Amino acid sequence: MAQDIENNPEQLEKIKEFAQRNKKLIIALVVALLIILIGNDLYKSKQEQNTGEASQLFQKLLISKTTDTENLKSIADDLKKNYAKTPYAARAQIIYVKTILKNDSIDDDVKDRLQWVSQQAIEPSIKSLSVYYLGLIALSEDDLEKAKQFSEKIKTKGFLGFKFDLQADIAKKEGDIDKAKELYAKAISSFSPQSDFSRVIEYKLQNL
Repeated sequence: MAQDIENNPEQLEKIKEFAQRNKKLIIALVVALLIILIGNDLYKSKQEQNTGEASQLFQKLLISKTTDTENLKSIADDLKKNYAKTPYAARAQIIYVKTILKNDSIDDDVKDRLQWVSQQAIEPSIKSLSVYYLGLIALSEDDLEKAKQFSEKIKTKGFLGFKFDLQADIAKKEGDIDKAKELYAKAISSFSPQSDFSRVIEYKLQNL
């Protein structure tokens, strides 16, 4: 195509005239393109930097003592506030919440963090884990309707066993033993027979 233009003086002249008439527009377009390309590179560089910083903070959280809840909370808060778009922010909330729940300390802060994860988590498995915990909390507070709603939000295939187990616990509390048995059986079949979860649910089923 370039050779065709070179061999056609009239067409080449028209292109030169067009370029001359629209010099400012062409320069503006070139500058805009350069700004977009540079901006895109800077954005990617910033994202990589943020992810790297978030990863370091998350590693710091992982090696922290579980008894030092204030330190865990501080790191989780930092990740949530400054690195919310990285997967480490949601993971940190889950780890912090698990630590708190071991002490049976359920408060609004725990619920708020889990709600945040359920809405903001990038990884589907982390999102499913957050709503599973929210379902367990609702069940412990005898809010069976809310527990059901949370259980239905568990979508990840690897968490279906937890979903059925939660729904079985709800059915048991409602007095629907047949439904509870059916759901416990589904939960057991979702896990490996050798898994601890499978054995725990089997015990629940046998004691209905």
